[in-house]
Amino acid sequence: MEKNPYPESYEEASSHLRVALALLSKHRIPPSPLNFRTGYEVVTGENKALKSAFEKLLMCGYTLDDKLLWDLYRKFFVQDDEAIELMRQELRRIITGIQGEVGHSSGKVAVYADALDRFADFLDSSPTSDVMHSEVQRVLGDTRSMERSQRELESQMSGVLEEVDQLRRELEQVREESLTDALTGIANRKAFDIALERLLRDNQEKEVVFSLLLADIDHFKQFNDTFGHLVGDKVLRFVGATLKSCVDGKDVAARYGGEEFAIILPQLDGTGACRVAERIRKATSSGNLKSSETGESYGRLTISIGVSQYRPGDLQTDLIKRADEALYRAKAKGRDRIEQLL
Repeated sequence: MEKNPYPESYEEASSHLRVALALLSKHRIPPSPLNFRTGYEVVTGENKALKSAFEKLLMCGYTLDDKLLWDLYRKFFVQDDEAIELMRQELRRIITGIQGEVGHSSGKVAVYADALDRFADFLDSSPTSDVMHSEVQRVLGDTRSMERSQRELESQMSGVLEEVDQLRRELEQVREESLTDALTGIANRKAFDIALERLLRDNQEKEVVFSLLLADIDHFKQFNDTFGHLVGDKVLRFVGATLKSCVDGKDVAARYGGEEFAIILPQLDGTGACRVAERIRKATSSGNLKSSETGESYGRLTISIGVSQYRPGDLQTDLIKRADEALYRAKAKGRDRIEQLL
């Protein structure tokens, strides 16, 4: 069962409500349900990708208004909600159809049962051969009609099963898309949180080894300022593809937020994680990004990486905090390097 996305206590929720309303009021935005939900999610910080996108827009000088919040709402909520609502309606149509067909078939079964009861009574009355032949022909006709009805129901049920299976595949696709970063094609922050939480939960009482990488593109703002956001998006896609090529199938590479990425490395200690980090660093810096139209080079791209290794009893925040501190060290020591805080 999916857990409640708003598990706050009365006091916490009341506090978030006041701050969210203050945020909307500050920018003179009507506290409509959609605006309020977006503001509330930003205030709580639970949806880190939304909060990061919101803060980035403000840092870039965008004016906070109805349109901006609607764009954010559509990006982070509407697509999944609409798809699931359409599937709910389609399933309701299918179920209603099944109920109708089964009810119709049940009615025919009841009629057929009455016919058999009458035939049984008739047999007890010692009929003549001519009358017997007539009644047998009638029951045979009823039986054939019932057989046709059952075949039709089976055929309809087969079609229903195909429709339900198609919806199952579409729902799986929606789920997959909800866990994928649309720009880079790798896992998003939600998928990362789920994967790390599951890994920690499943290994609470076991002696396990795994590590976490936090990576940040060096001087990313300069790419956006110098070449524009389209080139910035190209840089993000390139790094996403690089991460995907440098990790194994069991690893989880995700866009953590903005120009920051995270990689979960099950079964790897700090030493092994550093080797993977170095592979990522070299692959990133050896890339040659240039304009497909003019051939202009966008300059050398580098990445800084922080490494942390799981310690028994670690919470999700502990592991992330150490990796983040290691990443900060890498930045402070000149970038394009790896630091570890095991």
